[in-house]
Amino acid sequence: MRVVLIDDEKLPISLLKKSLLENELLKIDIVGEYNDPIEAYENIKSLQPDVIFSDIEMPVLNGLELAEKIQEIQPSVEIVFITGFDRYAIDAFNIHAIDYMLKPVQKERVHRTLARLQTILSDKQMQKSNSTSLQLFGGLKVVTSDGQEQSMKWRTAKAKEIFSYILSRHEKSISRDMLLELFWSEVDIEKSIKQLYTTIYTIRKTLKQYGLDVQISSLLLDSGYQLQLGSVLVDVDEWIKQLKALPNLTKDTYEEHERVFNAYKNHFLMDCDYIWAESERERLKKMWRQHASQLSEFYIQEQMYERAIAVEKKLQLLDVDEELQYFTLMKLYDILNNAEAVEEQYTLLKQVLEEQLAIEPSKEVTSWYQQWQNRRKKKLQNRI
Repeated sequence: MRVVLIDDEKLPISLLKKSLLENELLKIDIVGEYNDPIEAYENIKSLQPDVIFSDIEMPVLNGLELAEKIQEIQPSVEIVFITGFDRYAIDAFNIHAIDYMLKPVQKERVHRTLARLQTILSDKQMQKSNSTSLQLFGGLKVVTSDGQEQSMKWRTAKAKEIFSYILSRHEKSISRDMLLELFWSEVDIEKSIKQLYTTIYTIRKTLKQYGLDVQISSLLLDSGYQLQLGSVLVDVDEWIKQLKALPNLTKDTYEEHERVFNAYKNHFLMDCDYIWAESERERLKKMWRQHASQLSEFYIQEQMYERAIAVEKKLQLLDVDEELQYFTLMKLYDILNNAEAVEEQYTLLKQVLEEQLAIEPSKEVTSWYQQWQNRRKKKLQNRI
């Protein structure tokens, strides 16, 4: 459970932190401690806490005002208030705080709060696991709560593309003019408006056909559209949240990192040749590859070579013409004294580069491979 502590006094934070870390109910990861409520607010979105423990009476911005602002940017977060005054209880529950503790907080009281949080977070996880999701990694698909993937059948390719576009930007409103410019730039304005209305109607009908709790609302004065997901999750959103919520990479956390790495099934809308999707595809790919590089380097440092190979092979599978993965795999197989695998990787690299890019491996790779061959020959000669 990711926790943020907010109090304008240092001692209450220190005492609460001690009680939380000593509890036996939940594993607590305190991701932020703040004496300044404004500083806390500015960091909440990046920290992605599950729970916030906050004082109420604080200068500049009190805890009740802070909680309202936080819930606007992260509606799923749970709030627990801690204060020296009981007159705020009604106000606290009016903004859906899950608990209200009076200072000085006793260990038994913290235990009761954590037990309540355990139930709430468990219910949330169950609801999440029972949710239908929309997949954008690889291509647009519906994924049912039991994990079954289903490709969506569309009446027109245009309807599929426009829905993909709106879905990938569901946190924003999309102006009608932007859609017309992007998808009907060469069509007469009156005709293009009619085609847009028809396409939106087709999308709504398709969503209903698949029983998806997704609404496309028309904004006032025909200014555009806003997509509302309801209970439906989007795989890209969930993956980014998980990636940002990862703890530091250590021997205790590498399996959690590996799960997030493997949750990236394929590149964004990889089966769709949409020009507008290229920048988002590159952005997500960069995030994934940076995390993969961190994970692979950790495994190599810890001499967990088989795990490093698994990471590099997945990178290679999704980006077959990236030379770095072949080179890294060659060096890893060399460490494991698997000469056959080293040869195989170099041969594959030559073949891929020649067929797809009409180039040879880089001088660095070629030089390393030649030196490796020479070392191998000497070893074989010494055995004779």
